[in-house]
Amino acid sequence: MRTVAKRLNGMNPIRSFKKAVLHTEIVLGLAYARLLIKLVPLRWWKSTLGPIDGRSDAGKHPLTPQQLKQASDIGRIIRRIAGKQKFEAVCLPQAMTGRWVLARRGTPSEIVLGSRRNADGLALHAWLKVGETVVTGAEEYETYRSFVAGKARN
Repeated sequence: MRTVAKRLNGMNPIRSFKKAVLHTEIVLGLAYARLLIKLVPLRWWKSTLGPIDGRSDAGKHPLTPQQLKQASDIGRIIRRIAGKQKFEAVCLPQAMTGRWVLARRGTPSEIVLGSRRNADGLALHAWLKVGETVVTGAEEYETYRSFVAGKARN
């Protein structure tokens, strides 16, 4: 807690508070998503993902430059915070957290699930898109085929 206070010391108090709230929201979101994935059957929480079958309206709404910048910033913060957790906060928990955080701020987003074959069999990946911008999971998403309406597509 002391290091957070040092980092936030030179900032505007309101900005510091908003930043602390966002970081807390992300840590709690990552932990909650991880718990859902590990302990709760998918059928009970899949509605929190929104449409994942290509029927989302997220890409159909015009986005402001501020929304796109905010989404990119939130994605960067999620990736940074996820790497510091003691639990595994990989692509799906990051995408879920990003979706929840952006939804609270009125920015539409879409989780995309995909797969690819590799030496070990089938690999799965999730990424979050805001418009055409990939916010989380961008590192590898181009090597995966996304699932759309029960069929894989590029």
